[in-house]
Amino acid sequence: MLKFIIVLCIFSTLNCSLAEQTSRDKRQAEKLHITLLYESLCPDSRNFMRQLGPVHEELGEYIDIALVPFGKSASEENGALFHCQHGPAECEGNRLQSCVISSTNNQAIQVKFVVCQMFALDYANADKCTNEAGLLTDVEHCMKTPTGTKLQLEAEQITKLYRPSFVPTIVYNHVFDQQLQDKSLRNFRSTVCYLLRQQISLPPTVCQ
Repeated sequence: MLKFIIVLCIFSTLNCSLAEQTSRDKRQAEKLHITLLYESLCPDSRNFMRQLGPVHEELGEYIDIALVPFGKSASEENGALFHCQHGPAECEGNRLQSCVISSTNNQAIQVKFVVCQMFALDYANADKCTNEAGLLTDVEHCMKTPTGTKLQLEAEQITKLYRPSFVPTIVYNHVFDQQLQDKSLRNFRSTVCYLLRQQISLPPTVCQ
């Protein structure tokens, strides 16, 4: 009898775990996926961050966002050299942001750091922004090793999928749409809310 009870308990626990995982997977699948292609020293990218921060703070639980700091940069010799639209300082900023973004899966922290860093006076110093975002990470190691290079090469590959003619480029659910791009630059919140309404049933108080 005791053995039966133990087996029953284990079975119930497994069922609960599977149900919780299924629920998490469903919630993740229902989120609006946003890929943001940008550059660390791009004025237009910086302007867009003024929209990104508040929108993610408000609607973060309905968004799955991928931050890709590369833009119109290009690599040579498998990452031995990078050329960036706004010079070497931008290459350093892109690499820095890739390193920090990769150090956490918490998208709220990622966004908070990137928004802070885009407006920081010293792009080479991440301490202030990592502290503000509540993030502890060994940025220096990533920056000075092949890890940073690998992350930028990955960012380049993602960027090449969409071949952006303008930076920032905002891609929804992995498909670029010029009309949505134009609307996003004017009013990111309105565009996100419109797409969320098409995709899921939102609570009455969301996107009002």
